[in-house]
Amino acid sequence: MPIDELVTWRQLAGDPRLIGALAECDARGWDALPLAPRALAQLLPKLWGSEKAAERWLAKNPPEAYRDIIRVWGVLNTYRPPGQTSWSRVLVLHGADPGRTWGVPAGDIRVREAPSRRSLGGL
Repeated sequence: MPIDELVTWRQLAGDPRLIGALAECDARGWDALPLAPRALAQLLPKLWGSEKAAERWLAKNPPEAYRDIIRVWGVLNTYRPPGQTSWSRVLVLHGADPGRTWGVPAGDIRVREAPSRRSLGGL
């Protein structure tokens, strides 16, 4: 059998904190997990005791849909709730109900539009 990709056991099995966070999302009935340090620390303080801890974890373990267990759970996207100036990443459950987020009204989350072909130089 030809081998086309090598992955670490951690990539295959999933990061323990990410697995815990996804289990907590399931337990709370959330269809999305914000991947911003402040949100992780506020929503899941048992996994990330502070915003700095979440920031360090994200820097060391950037979720990548093509290689992590998250490809089984959902898709990566970006969002920006009202009052937030920068875009943040969010992991959204496949086939998610947009009304079941982590306490942010779904109507308040604006998903970034894909760039148009014109803005990409006609590619």
